[in-house]
Amino acid sequence: MKREAQDRLSASDRRMRDMLHASRFTGVEQDRWLELAVRALARSDRTTAQVERLLVAKGASPAQVRVTVRRLTSLQYLNDEAFAVRWAERRLARMPMGRTRLQDELLATGCSERIVHATLRAAYRKVSEQDLAMQVLTRASRTASAKTPSRVARLLSQRGFDEDTIETVVGPLMRQES
Repeated sequence: MKREAQDRLSASDRRMRDMLHASRFTGVEQDRWLELAVRALARSDRTTAQVERLLVAKGASPAQVRVTVRRLTSLQYLNDEAFAVRWAERRLARMPMGRTRLQDELLATGCSERIVHATLRAAYRKVSEQDLAMQVLTRASRTASAKTPSRVARLLSQRGFDEDTIETVVGPLMRQES
């Protein structure tokens, strides 16, 4: 019964309840959660979901988590859109990959589907998947892993490239082999 009542609370009612509840926290207690989150953000870039999980794991109540995340967001320490763009740029530069793999990685960080799809559109507008697949092929040709077209195709598939891209890249290799 209590759960149903909480579910019916509007967003503004929840915010008001959180503010009232937060005012009951001592300043020192709330500062502790903020300091913990800021230290974590200083060590590495994180999403809102990652910060929330960290605070819960350290013992913060849901209200304390909400207040801390709201504060970090207002200070612009947390911004999932900016996080996703930075993540995508770093990952594609370090390890070229297809849309599917990058999507899975971004979703695993806790970014919302809306943010992930917007980030993917922007990232793959700058560089084509075929160009990225060719980068993978160039890097792999330096190692023994790229001896056969089937191995190249498997590598590209593991990196999240779609079948059309794999066929476009591996096709010339198969013709060379025949």
